[in-house]
This record gives sequence, structure tokens and C-alpha cells, in this order.
Amino acid sequence: MADRPDERGLSIGDAVRFTHRGGTVDGHLYRRQGRRRLATVIDRKDRLWKVPEEALTPSAAPRRATMLTGTDAARARWRVGDRVAFADSDGARHTGKIVKLNPTQARVRSGRALWNVPYGGLSGTGSGKERARDGAERLTRIAALARELMDQHGLDAWTFAFLEAKRRLGDCNYRDRVIRVGRTHALEAGEAEIRDTILHEIAHALAGPEAKHGALWKATARRIGATPRASVYERKGR
Repeated sequence: MADRPDERGLSIGDAVRFTHRGGTVDGHLYRRQGRRRLATVIDRKDRLWKVPEEALTPSAAPRRATMLTGTDAARARWRVGDRVAFADSDGARHTGKIVKLNPTQARVRSGRALWNVPYGGLSGTGSGKERARDGAERLTRIAALARELMDQHGLDAWTFAFLEAKRRLGDCNYRDRVIRVGRTHALEAGEAEIRDTILHEIAHALAGPEAKHGALWKATARRIGATPRASVYERKGR
């Protein structure tokens, strides 16, 4: 995509602040929501805030080079279809099955009811289908690898994050200066394939938005060790 930088120079990972109920909230730009002109800000306690973009002002605090939160790590333990247990606001215990993984809560079906449960409130039921989870460690490891590769290729002013879209392996956003790898891809693919995805997107960042998947991008991909084939990514929805 050929999005232009924010007119104030803000990109994902930059330190920002805004006013809320007479006080000041400090955090980092976490996500934009396009036409609605809303931004998501992550504060120092990893809480997410929806804020109109025009309400944000830059802060002098250090930028955040990697977007990986405690909620991301907790969410990575679970998959759709897992049997879980949780307590409601009155302390009553329920069991059910995860039907959807939202950014901060799991949607759980228990009997005929649907519950939105924070990931920290879930526990496994101990069924034979439960498997050991290394999701949090895996995301942390991939984020560290991406950061290392991005710094190695001069993208120290860019941020790394995970992408929610299930059918996309990764993307490169020039406006927000962020490289993302699909969360599902990160949790399910082999590490060699994930490394190639990261390098694929780094090649886009280096070649620029006009290069697309043309000769310049292919030459850049070869130079940094990525597979110079767009079709590998397009088949899964790039």
C-alpha cells in the first residue's frame, strides 16, 4: 500500500498522550481505524483506549519498537474449539467451548449462552484434547526475530506488530511504518517460513511502495535472503 505518513509525523509505536476526564493519559499509538479516524492507544499498563486521532499529541517518551502485550501472550495459549472453564461476575463457574478469539476477550459458548471472557480469566478443563501451549513463548520469539532483522536492515524507525487477518501472512504499511506478521501464521507455520515472511515484508519496506512485487522488490528480496515470489503470499490472501 502507498499510504502517506501522518501529517504530524505519527506512526505506529510512537509515544502519544491525550486528555481523559481532566487527566493526561500517556501511551503509544497501537492501531488506526481508517475512515473513522479513530486511533487505538496502548497505555503503560497495556490497557487499550479508542481515541479520535485529532485528540492525540506527540510525547517525548521513547517509541515502542515492538507491539506485543500481555493480552497477546495470554491469548496465544488458546485456539477456537478449546474447552475452557471460567467464572462470571458473581463467581459462578461455567465450562464451554471457545468459538472466537477477539483482541482482548474470548467468545465462549456455554450451553445456549455466549460469554465474552478476558483471556486471563480462562482455564483449561483438563480434557484429553487439551495440549501444551507454547504460544506466548512463540510470539515473543518471533517478535524478537523480526526486531533483529528489521534493525539489521536499517528499519530501526519502524515498528513490528502482529496482524489479525487470518488469511494474510503479513503486510508492510508505509504510512504507519509498521511491518506485521499474521498471528495465525505465526502460531502455525514453521519458523523458516515465518522468517521468510518477515524478510518478504522488509524487502517491501526497503524497495518502497511503488516497487510492489516488481523487479526492484525481487532484487531487494534476493539481496536480503527472502524468497522473491509474490505468489507464495498471494495464495493466502496477500
